[in-house]
Amino acid sequence: MAELAEILASANITRALIVDDAIDEAPLADDLSIDGPQWTRFFDDLTGPDHAALTAAFPEYADLEAEDLQKSDGFVGCLWANRNLIAPALCQTLFARYVADMQADANHLNVLRAQLEGAGLVCNAVGRDFIAAVADADIVFMDLYLCSAQRTDDIKVSIEGLASAIAKRRTKPPLVILMSRSNRLEDKRSEFREGTKLFESTFRILVKADIQVDGVVQRTVGRLATHYKKSLKLSEFVCAWEDGLDAARDRTTKLIRKLGLSDLAQIQHLLLSAEGEPMGSYLVDVFDKVLQHEIEANANIIATALALNDLDTSEFPAPLVPGANDLLEFVEHSLFHHRARLKLPGAIDSSVSFGDVLRRKLHAPAAPEAPATDEAAKPTALPEIKSDMVMAVLSPACDLQRNQLKRVLLLAGELLVLKTEAWSAKIDGTKTPVFDMGDGIRRCIKWDLKHVLTLTHSELNDLLISEQPAFEKVGRLRDLHALEIQQKLLSSMGRVGLAAPMPATHVVRIQAFTVGTDKKLRNLNVASLTDGGVCFIGRTSDGEKAHEKLVLTERACEDICRAIDQVDPDTVHERSRDILRSIQKSNVLYETLEQGITVANLNNENFVEFKSREAATQGLVARNKKQTDTLIGRQGTPAFRPCADCLRRHRRRAGSYCRRSGSGRCSRSRSATRLKSSLWCGVVGTYGFHSHLDVFIR
Repeated sequence: MAELAEILASANITRALIVDDAIDEAPLADDLSIDGPQWTRFFDDLTGPDHAALTAAFPEYADLEAEDLQKSDGFVGCLWANRNLIAPALCQTLFARYVADMQADANHLNVLRAQLEGAGLVCNAVGRDFIAAVADADIVFMDLYLCSAQRTDDIKVSIEGLASAIAKRRTKPPLVILMSRSNRLEDKRSEFREGTKLFESTFRILVKADIQVDGVVQRTVGRLATHYKKSLKLSEFVCAWEDGLDAARDRTTKLIRKLGLSDLAQIQHLLLSAEGEPMGSYLVDVFDKVLQHEIEANANIIATALALNDLDTSEFPAPLVPGANDLLEFVEHSLFHHRARLKLPGAIDSSVSFGDVLRRKLHAPAAPEAPATDEAAKPTALPEIKSDMVMAVLSPACDLQRNQLKRVLLLAGELLVLKTEAWSAKIDGTKTPVFDMGDGIRRCIKWDLKHVLTLTHSELNDLLISEQPAFEKVGRLRDLHALEIQQKLLSSMGRVGLAAPMPATHVVRIQAFTVGTDKKLRNLNVASLTDGGVCFIGRTSDGEKAHEKLVLTERACEDICRAIDQVDPDTVHERSRDILRSIQKSNVLYETLEQGITVANLNNENFVEFKSREAATQGLVARNKKQTDTLIGRQGTPAFRPCADCLRRHRRRAGSYCRRSGSGRCSRSRSATRLKSSLWCGVVGTYGFHSHLDVFIR
């Protein structure tokens, strides 16, 4: 608790707010909306004196039907206030479910409040009327359903209310921990975060039952508070971007309105007619550049961006939702124009524009009984371009616009479904790393610099705009990337740089094990590991080698460590017990898992060590290893194989061998007994795309 107090003080977090309908003094009609049978029994069993007492307490009682009374907040409030005086037995039955739920929640909230105050926070608790209280709170514990009925639509009360409160303090939003006793908490976390416009680094979820588990609340709050100042920098930048975008739009629109029909006519006569470029396409290009100029002119955007340059990324929180960080979408948007842009031609007399990507059109197969026609008998256009290939238009844009080309230059490329082995973060001008044609399948394009075609405008028209076109436009490369490919093709002396693509991500399936006294794996059965993790594929810091890192969710890291904390040292191998106890007494394992684990290349089955920040080895990672029941064996152990020198020197001592494999000097020999004591816990997972991962934690 003292450590948490220091973290909170460092982050300048002093005030906490608990928002829960259990804090309200009286229920609303919606709270009892799922208690239909109880309402029916209540009205059926009322006596004459009960009716008279209700009429006196609530004058509208005699004029309203039972269904209307059930929906009246006034009647429910009156009944609650007089529950011990008017038909007390019936009221007790009617409110029984509500009272039990509220009492259970109140017990959790009392424990939560005591924990927060014990950490030095000033804690306030409010019910459904919470918007004003959020204004000065640094951390908010928010109930998912501010209604006892917990209907699907009841989440809107929490989302809309918190979104309204946060909108008043956009540059300094509070930390938010969403809590509930509902089993829908996991499913609703993304909807809640997106609806309230919170960043993942300022948002977490908490099952109310976990409040009673010692250390869960403290660890969750501590992790959020540790990165709070970094999150504020990100919030300030995004708010500056939103505000700057609105201001830039207004300035751009004001500038555009200065254009009149006479100006457009002069542009058409003096420029576009000679260039062969359509007016609409030209204005969209120009307005895009003017808007970008105005965005760059915003001083607040530049200032907050400079602050992000100093962001310390040496430590970062584990992701909340596995696979949520879809960085490939950013990559694809930065490389291609939106598909709607294809409707705007780039030149009046040309059916294609610079950077257009063409693909063979997939026609529905003809019915078997259909007679052959002259059209069907015609030879296939460009038979060498298969359905899994595309062509990019790389003739200079000015020549296309002025219709000065007798033949248009095209470069062929192969479409590959984007899998783990197909992704590369290396900058390569002959490859487009990601391409989305709108069919839900992500692909990359491998351009073949030796497959160049030239077609006349007439031939292109036949391919694209005839009665039965054989090809269609499926994308348009942005100028920078199209120029990159063009310069590669033409072996130009100058090369236009391209921003490095962001790391790719794919999902991982995880299981956790310990090693028993019989040397066999024992599943820890960590339920939250069904969330899996995310594998980021990028490059090393020097940019020379491929680098892949496995990142587990916060709950996965937490639950693995929590499960290990519950392991009885007497149930693991005797030489591993001291190591187990040391891990149970520290956060080193969690911090190592939180920062991600470097894994080997796709086709490499060798083990790779992963270490803590202090360079202490925490375990071994292997990809594509077959899962075995026994983790530690004698000669032929999955961790180490004997080298040739060891086999000759210790031919009669099969229990001794080194780390190295193959021939060479033996520099580090270890006995089988020593190996048994060096490994004690394992995490075994399966990547998507049919590759496997084994992680063994020492």
